[in-house]
Amino acid sequence: MNSQHQGFNQAQQRLHPAVVIGDFKVMYRPGQAFEQARRKLAQQGSQLQETQHFLFARMPDTKQVVLIHQLTQSELDNNIGQYIMNELAPHGLMTSDSAFGAALVGVVNSTNPRDPASAWGIFSLNTLQRLREQIDSPPSEAKQDFITPFAHIYRYLFTQKVGTSLLDVGCACAFWPLLVAEREQTRHGRIVGADNRQEAITLSQNMAKLAQIEHVEFVVSDLLAPDFAEIGTFDTVTAIHLLEHLPEELLPSTLDNLLKATRQRLIIAVPYEQEATVAYGHEQTFSHEKLEQWGAWCVEKMRGKGRSWCKDVMGGILTIEKQDD
Repeated sequence: MNSQHQGFNQAQQRLHPAVVIGDFKVMYRPGQAFEQARRKLAQQGSQLQETQHFLFARMPDTKQVVLIHQLTQSELDNNIGQYIMNELAPHGLMTSDSAFGAALVGVVNSTNPRDPASAWGIFSLNTLQRLREQIDSPPSEAKQDFITPFAHIYRYLFTQKVGTSLLDVGCACAFWPLLVAEREQTRHGRIVGADNRQEAITLSQNMAKLAQIEHVEFVVSDLLAPDFAEIGTFDTVTAIHLLEHLPEELLPSTLDNLLKATRQRLIIAVPYEQEATVAYGHEQTFSHEKLEQWGAWCVEKMRGKGRSWCKDVMGGILTIEKQDD
């Protein structure tokens, strides 16, 4: 390592240390530190490219990308995913879901690399508050961001949810079950978020604690596992932007398991896409017609003892209602 490069690394360490995840080396450099980082990289001969939120350079002879940003704590929310897709994907940096995940986690962790859990707490609470504000506001045209479309979806889901118990499958950051729990204070119905990833459950539990929302629980559970039915039955079961992450041949078993957990209504939300977005880990596409067909499949699976309907809300939302014998 030459002395110039060594000096640059030492200067960075005096600030926030860089976060290396996958092919990304991410650094938080606010104010003058951002300009200093730009100059240092330029002096090294790096080919710099700058977007609205990022400065990045591909390191010579390696796959590594140095990604620099100065996003403040108030800007830490789910819209960072949109910045990454809009600004980095056109440069060929979002070729897989692992690349997208590495960039997103790297950006959030870099704001507090010595305590990333605290950074994710801020990210989660900021996103939850923006969702609250938009859900409680009159519906408006959806912005081209990550948060607004889900506010539209959640607002509609509140009109479709029935009963007092809720299971959200593939809960990820668990914004939906948390919103339900804080708006519906009944204690006699379970509100559960389930995900097959322990890190998602840990994040959800931490957010619930920070938001002081107690009437909710989170469990590690695999929708495709033979023992999924042990999770129990719920008045309403939701699967929000989950099915597109599964190959189409798994839909029958997936829907069958979801129906087994449903006491009254199963509600499924999916995006409509012409092509599956690889960076998000999508494995199939949906249209209104395809969603209706799977709704009819579910009614047939219930031997006609139910009905289904579709609503186009930031993609499609399929509601399947069971009828008593």
